Amino acid sequence: VTAILSSPDFLYRAIETAPEGPRTLNDLELASRLSYFLWSQGPDDELITLAADGQLSNDATLQAQITRMLDHPRAQALVENFALAWLNLDELDAIEPTERSFNSSMRRNYEAEIRLFLSSVLLEDRSVNELLTADWTFVNESLARQYGIADVRGTQFRKVTLQDENRFGLLGKGATLLRTSYADRTSPVLRGAWVLDRIMGTPPSPPPPNVEVDLSIREGEAPTTVRARLEKHRENPTCQACHGLIDPPGLALENFDATGRWRDIDAVAKARIDASTVLTSGKKMNGPIELRQHLLSRTDQLPTTITKRLMMYALNREIEYFDMPQVRKVVSEAAND
Repeated sequence: VTAILSSPDFLYRAIETAPEGPRTLNDLELASRLSYFLWSQGPDDELITLAADGQLSNDATLQAQITRMLDHPRAQALVENFALAWLNLDELDAIEPTERSFNSSMRRNYEAEIRLFLSSVLLEDRSVNELLTADWTFVNESLARQYGIADVRGTQFRKVTLQDENRFGLLGKGATLLRTSYADRTSPVLRGAWVLDRIMGTPPSPPPPNVEVDLSIREGEAPTTVRARLEKHRENPTCQACHGLIDPPGLALENFDATGRWRDIDAVAKARIDASTVLTSGKKMNGPIELRQHLLSRTDQLPTTITKRLMMYALNREIEYFDMPQVRKVVSEAAND
């Protein structure tokens, strides 16, 4: 039994390679890959039967099965195992805000909201751009109060239309803003890096060794805004080289505090929030609305990021340079839909 349980053939899903090079998957291999991709578990009887009969390689049959599988409750695995991991929103408990008003129920509200929101886009056949532009979300009374949404009563979550454009899409979600903050303050660096990596698909380089990255207020120092501390840090040309790229998207989100609430005044520094910023290209932005417009200005950027991430998830490996023609083909063919 120990030998069986230790065998790579038991522990891993493997597809045999052909000595002569790439080959087409047979129907049973395709059924397995498709099922683990969309459901995170093995194929059901219907999929196995079709594969065993050699019908799954038929395009019409395959498309019908994909539609059926995405309509099945098991497709929620795409949200739980793919989307939350891609967006780094699957471990909200890694952040424990020091603000007294924050509690575990607020974290649970954020977790419920982001799951329902991602499901509403990814599993309802919507455009992936609506991950950024969606004018709806899911709230209960407690979360609605935190977002400033009126006329929501009760603990159950329901879909609401947002009036505040700053809250549209992923950039306005409490889960995103909490996960990209420190316990005691916001972090334009973490938020900027999140936008670059998770949305734009261009992850920044890690900081060089022995570089001071703690921007906390030292004992005895007069309180200043995070922006002011960051600008002082960027006076070092070595730091500016990276921060000039990373910080602008994060600074555009600075009106959201460390727990995701909107603010106009920095409560610590007693100073007005400045969310204006300038990209390395020279383009000026101010606030989350203009940041969203910038992210959507390159129409293929977000679809390319998602296609690459989905392909990595489906194939269980990193994307290589020789995969990019296929990625571009997927994005191009999906552009009109």
